[in-house]
Amino acid sequence: MNNLLADADLCVKCGLCLPHCPTYNKTQNENESPRGRIALIQAWAGKHLETSKKLVEHIDNCLLCRSCERVCPAVVPYGRLINDFREQIKGERDTTLSVSLLKRVSHNKTAGRLAQSGLKFYQTTALQKTARFLRLPELLRLDKIDRLLPDYHDSTPLAPHYPTTAEVRGNVGLFIGCMGSLLDHETVNAAIKVLTAAGFNVSIPEQQTCCGALDLHDGDNETSGQLAATNCSAFADKNLDAIVTIASGCGSQMQEYQQAEFAGKVVDISQFLIKSGCDLSDQLQPLAASICLHTPCSLKNVMREEQGAVKLLQQIPEIKMTSLPASIQCCGSAGSYMLDHPQMAQALLSDLLGVALKDQPEYLVSSNIGCALHISAGLKERGIALEVLHPVTLIARQLK
Repeated sequence: MNNLLADADLCVKCGLCLPHCPTYNKTQNENESPRGRIALIQAWAGKHLETSKKLVEHIDNCLLCRSCERVCPAVVPYGRLINDFREQIKGERDTTLSVSLLKRVSHNKTAGRLAQSGLKFYQTTALQKTARFLRLPELLRLDKIDRLLPDYHDSTPLAPHYPTTAEVRGNVGLFIGCMGSLLDHETVNAAIKVLTAAGFNVSIPEQQTCCGALDLHDGDNETSGQLAATNCSAFADKNLDAIVTIASGCGSQMQEYQQAEFAGKVVDISQFLIKSGCDLSDQLQPLAASICLHTPCSLKNVMREEQGAVKLLQQIPEIKMTSLPASIQCCGSAGSYMLDHPQMAQALLSDLLGVALKDQPEYLVSSNIGCALHISAGLKERGIALEVLHPVTLIARQLK
């Protein structure tokens, strides 16, 4: 409680955060702003406000995009404040079926393998079409997950080590996360291909697990801490120069682990390649295509590594790239937010797509799997055939 008050008291209520908050911009409700939420937590921690459904709703409506942190002159640790409050009142919060299912699959490798087998059966038979026709996902309250499922493709088992195919530049550990192999194996394979082509030996520890973000944002600090400890142990090899991530949502979480040695090695893959001085332009085939680049909030506001993807994609000859304007703040994905707050998530996604589609790009690129799945689902729902992929996937496709 004292920690909550100490963090909340740092806020000087200047309001510079308001224009940067997606929920405030949509609602114009002070309770839906960073300043308003801090004031609510401050009042609650000071015992001037009782725990109520309305109070919990205002805090839970936060996307935790952390745009406010980036502009805060008082350096208020807003993300920590929200997470700590949720931990304090976790008995008052309900975890939805979709999030409970997602956590179970992400925490347990056996459950993950079963989910992969089930996904294959669901999508390669008539079951998915039949279920959707009968509206079973909606009846089972799993429609928010069903809309996110990409088309199934068989994936090959991952090896624990991949040697470089070029002159050795170093050794890296690749964090694939709990959803990488299940829903985004092309990005995993692309990362291996590009890193080894750039001169890095790649290790993929089998014992790595979920980054813990789902649990932390759900108020379960204990489980989040256990998952962090498992990952720190999995990547304890002193020979690793970096721990490379292909999902900025995971990377932002791991950069804030308490084990400084681990956290200091975590870096987004695009940023890592650029900081390592890798120039792949001579190895890349030209691509005369227009690209719209989406920068996830976690990459921009927490990792602060948004320039990596821009500079990496610029190495592709003949590419035409545009970035979304600053007025487009968050896509609405925000981890499990799109499952629990579909109305706000869809409203923010509509804003993004309205701008992104104006110039009719041939690809939309994003560095976070959650954002990519949410955006891709929105495109499908609108009947738009536009591929959404990771920057490193586009690089891998263009390698000669």
